[in-house]
Amino acid sequence: MKAISSIFSTLIVIMITISLILPLYLYFNQIYGDNKMLANEAYGKYLNIVSTKVSLIPLGSSTNEIFVYNYGQNPVVINKVIINTLTFNVKYTVGASDLVPLSEIIGNNLHLSYQNTTIILEINGNYYYFNFGQD
Repeated sequence: MKAISSIFSTLIVIMITISLILPLYLYFNQIYGDNKMLANEAYGKYLNIVSTKVSLIPLGSSTNEIFVYNYGQNPVVINKVIINTLTFNVKYTVGASDLVPLSEIIGNNLHLSYQNTTIILEINGNYYYFNFGQD
């Protein structure tokens, strides 16, 4: 009789273990999938930042004389331009190796008579800061 009860107890332990395999597999598979998705998203953002190569070239004190130069190999989309306290919501695509006056992007020619001018561009979802003038 003792041998039969030990066999049944062993079978019960085996059945419990087998019944937990599927839920544990599904749980860890879900966690792996979520982590993989987050890692791919972070890597995509990193590649976006690395591949975006934009510079501002100031040749004067107005937005007609400040140029946005995309020296990267991919076009970039400028969604917002902030000049000191003025915000311009735009959607302007600058092609690869293009040089565009800032006034064309914001649709306005502004004379910047400030000692220090800060221009912030939101490009492909990331912000790029440019400071001009005396520090």
